Amino acid sequence: MSKTARTSRKVQPRPILPLASLALLLILWALVVGNSAAQNVTSTSVTLHWTSPGDNGNTGTATIYDIRYSTANITEANWNTISQASGEPSPQVAGSDETFTITGLQPSTTYYISIKTADEVPNWSGLSNIISRTTLAETTPPSAIANLAAGSPTLSSISLYWSAPGDDGNVGTATQYDIRYATSTITEANWNNATQIANEPTPLVAGTSQNYTVTGLSQSTTYYFAIKTRDEVPNWSALSNIASAATTTESTSPSAIADLTLDQITATGVRLQWHAPGDDGTVGTAAQYDVRYATVPITLANWNQATQATGEPAPLLAGTSQNFTVTGLTPDTRYYFAIRTADEVPNLSGLSNVPDATTLDNVAPSNIMDLSALPGDNGGEITITWTAPGDNGSQGTASYYLILYSNDTITSSNWEEADYCVSPPSPLPAGQSQSHTLCDLTPGTEYCVAVKAYDEALNGSNLSNVEFSVSQTGFILDTDDEDDDGSLPEKFALSQNYPNPFNPNTVIEYSLPRTAHVKLEIYNVLGQLTATLLDSQMPAGKYAVDWNGLDNNGLAVATGLYMYRIQADDFSQSRKMVMVK
Repeated sequence: MSKTARTSRKVQPRPILPLASLALLLILWALVVGNSAAQNVTSTSVTLHWTSPGDNGNTGTATIYDIRYSTANITEANWNTISQASGEPSPQVAGSDETFTITGLQPSTTYYISIKTADEVPNWSGLSNIISRTTLAETTPPSAIANLAAGSPTLSSISLYWSAPGDDGNVGTATQYDIRYATSTITEANWNNATQIANEPTPLVAGTSQNYTVTGLSQSTTYYFAIKTRDEVPNWSALSNIASAATTTESTSPSAIADLTLDQITATGVRLQWHAPGDDGTVGTAAQYDVRYATVPITLANWNQATQATGEPAPLLAGTSQNFTVTGLTPDTRYYFAIRTADEVPNLSGLSNVPDATTLDNVAPSNIMDLSALPGDNGGEITITWTAPGDNGSQGTASYYLILYSNDTITSSNWEEADYCVSPPSPLPAGQSQSHTLCDLTPGTEYCVAVKAYDEALNGSNLSNVEFSVSQTGFILDTDDEDDDGSLPEKFALSQNYPNPFNPNTVIEYSLPRTAHVKLEIYNVLGQLTATLLDSQMPAGKYAVDWNGLDNNGLAVATGLYMYRIQADDFSQSRKMVMVK
């Protein structure tokens, strides 16, 4: 090999502290540093010291360092897979003392560190000796937050405001917040009993303003808040200052119900129907109904005196149709109903509209037990007397009487076949004495008389006691007409209609022994004129009148008892019939 070739050959940088020299230098370094070695290690960094190699072996100045570290031992085999430090220094002239600090390490962790050196070619040195160091444990917690403030309350939320502390005191960036709240002040002693919020924000760099809104709170309630902060170890800060604020109070009440209606009325119950108001006016869902009823009109002034129903339904979403049946009412009684609605505060709505209804009457008048009958003052008359029953049993005033008479004994099974008075007297209040004279009876004839009382709901009493009396004697109508040629009726007569019961038509027959002015009329059980079938002069003969079940206004009559009465000069008679639909 020529001299020129020898002088141009490049010598690789020597490894840092090779072989026996490395051991000797480490001993010397340890003697110089002594017990201060710990000063080169912190919780997140390790400071390295070495003597720079040369560019050509131990002479000159190398070009670049490659410093790497790992939590496992370093070998040539794993060199390219381990972490490379950033910001390595440039090599100094061979033999110089050099230092470099690796940062960003984890506390309480053992690291293995090594260096390679390259020249400008680059030719790389071999692996340096491997050193290991354990970083110190992190002991400095974040500072306690001292400016926590609470504000911007709503019905269910309060916002918190503070400045971020650091990772170490007031430096760096912490790792996590723990935000808690309670309805009494928070201390270190009761910290674990306070409610921890979910999804706390991540700490920002020290000194940055942060905020968070705590939701799901109860309205009209004072809450206390505190924060603790931790670093990555974790080291926890002390308790922050305690901030407090009160949620607001709901002030919008539900709307007043305006469409309350009543239906399905029975003797003891009434169904109420309405559309649900909202929680706030006509929006949302209210919390509770208060349904009340009374026998006088309900107002806000007497609301507390009205009877509250039990078992009211829960309000549904605003606008939804709802109903509720009030039970336990007294029959035949007029009731007024109203509703107020409450939200969760509770804020009460105004009074609803106040409809009224009368429960059905299912209590019949008492049966008359003191009926008496005597001959009247004139021919063909019987006068009866009795004590008025009530509308409900022996209370109140009944609506009408049905006075029955027959030549046969009247019983509870055949009373519908008896004749009855077309125009009975109106009932007096219960307990008062009443009387009535039956006219147009056959003079000197024995009749059986009985009375039934009815209320406005057509509840009928049982049959009264039955009394017998002979009608007053007097003139007996002579039905023999001087023009009678044997082909004419022998007497005035009114036959039972047929069919009976009927729907919708029935036929009424009557006979006239002589010419007479005839009036044939239909009455309801209240004695009110329903229809006039005939009102004209009629010659002697037999007649049949068809009634189509319509009243004088052309309207179909309702199901029930009806009486028909014929008057022909001084002859009068009546019978009953039944319309069934």
